[in-house]
Amino acid sequence: MFTATLYAQAQGGQAAGGSPLMSIGMMVAIFAIFYFLLIRPQKKQQQKLQQSIASLKKGDKIIVSGGIVAEYVSDKEGGRVAIVKLSENTKIEIIKSSISAVVTEEMLNPPKKEDKKDKKEDKNQFKEDLEKAQQEEENKNN
Repeated sequence: MFTATLYAQAQGGQAAGGSPLMSIGMMVAIFAIFYFLLIRPQKKQQQKLQQSIASLKKGDKIIVSGGIVAEYVSDKEGGRVAIVKLSENTKIEIIKSSISAVVTEEMLNPPKKEDKKDKKEDKNQFKEDLEKAQQEEENKNN
């Protein structure tokens, strides 16, 4: 009797587990999802940052990982260290890997959004145009 119970448990365990090929396939699918949603975009962002750091010119604004906004001046120690200017008389040396962003014109001057008044005027104009079109259709039908 005890042997029959063990045999029944073994049979039920195999049926519930599914095939090993299916579980491997699910793991591959999950990895693919993580790769395309998390890993790949992060790598692209890092490559873009590395390219912008490599092409720094004197006078470019940068943001250091501590949140300090500075102006790039020059390299030191074979390009591993950068000299940046915080104010007119203050220069510091930072490791280039601590640069978290290179400030661009788009960051300084984001595109302006339309004012609410403009949106209201656009809505009113749209309503007027719609009413005119409906009236013209009624006149054509009559």
